[in-house]
Amino acid sequence: MNSAISAIDDTDRALVHALQLAPRASWERLAQVLGVRPETLARRWERLTAAGDAWVSGLGLRTGTQAPCMAWVEVTCAAGAAPAVGAALTGDAHTMGVEHTTGDRDLLAFVAVPNLHMLYQYLSFRVQRIPGVVGTSSSMVTAVHASPDRWRLDQLTPAQADLLTGRGRRKGAAPSPVAPMPQEDRPLVLALAADARRSVASLARESGMSESTVRRRLGRLEAGQSLRYSCAMAAGLTGWPVSATIWAEVPEHEVADCAAVASGLRETRTCMSVSGRWNFMIGARLRTVEELSRYTAELTRRMPALRVTDTVVALHVRKSEAQELDRTGRRVRTVRPDIWTDTTPVAWDEALPYGAGRPHGTA
Repeated sequence: MNSAISAIDDTDRALVHALQLAPRASWERLAQVLGVRPETLARRWERLTAAGDAWVSGLGLRTGTQAPCMAWVEVTCAAGAAPAVGAALTGDAHTMGVEHTTGDRDLLAFVAVPNLHMLYQYLSFRVQRIPGVVGTSSSMVTAVHASPDRWRLDQLTPAQADLLTGRGRRKGAAPSPVAPMPQEDRPLVLALAADARRSVASLARESGMSESTVRRRLGRLEAGQSLRYSCAMAAGLTGWPVSATIWAEVPEHEVADCAAVASGLRETRTCMSVSGRWNFMIGARLRTVEELSRYTAELTRRMPALRVTDTVVALHVRKSEAQELDRTGRRVRTVRPDIWTDTTPVAWDEALPYGAGRPHGTA
């Protein structure tokens, strides 16, 4: 047995599950729910994060009042080039996720940029110019029904989960409307990408703001859903090591119902409407590869209108939610998800043929 894997116990998994529900909860609050001393939980978390076994990250990809422009990009590579292409994409701020997959494509990447023009630039002048890339195919995300941070371990009891989320006290509460993210809050959001449990004092020192200002801005971003937290554990340590993507076709008038059903399944990690060859995408976490056929059969049984068109298994997840991962799924580093930076080192007018798109009389 792998000693690193055997060192992870149920208390570690319970801690990760608790942080999935309440990512910035104090150790004292977590101790009350888990029945473990605060200092013990803090030591365990330090061990888990130092080894890359678990982490809490923050993502805020909104651009003012607009959601980011997101797309799934399938990349086909020349023979033997996929590892180098995958490494290049993993280092990009605009690529949130990268997987080596089965099927017709070599790589599946999840891209986020501020607008369509920057997506065009990124695909045309970055992705398609990486040595070894033969072709790409893109599917725009038109709606997110379930995001990756929704997936949970199942270590806590329902009563423990309710204590952390306050679900029993807030039944029937309407979700807060999505609020814009001011440009001045972007540095604060980016500071949480690697460690969303950073203290207010630490964030204040880095930003030069007062602690009260940082606390107020974080509260506003969280309440307005401009900033979301995600606690993850290395897939090989969760008991659900297999990542799969299911592409499907759903009648437009049944998308909402199908999304609700798919999002309710234990295995479902993501669910999105997309444009492209097909209009529906589901990401799942499975215990074994063999479970994929059972899961897709359950999808079609519960949703007769859904027609599965393709299934993909991740051979190696290189990057997820802006975190670079090793072959075991442990975090190696955070790639700063500054999606507002220029997507390519080449200026737009320099990429055009001479005279195209330029005012007459300019060089």
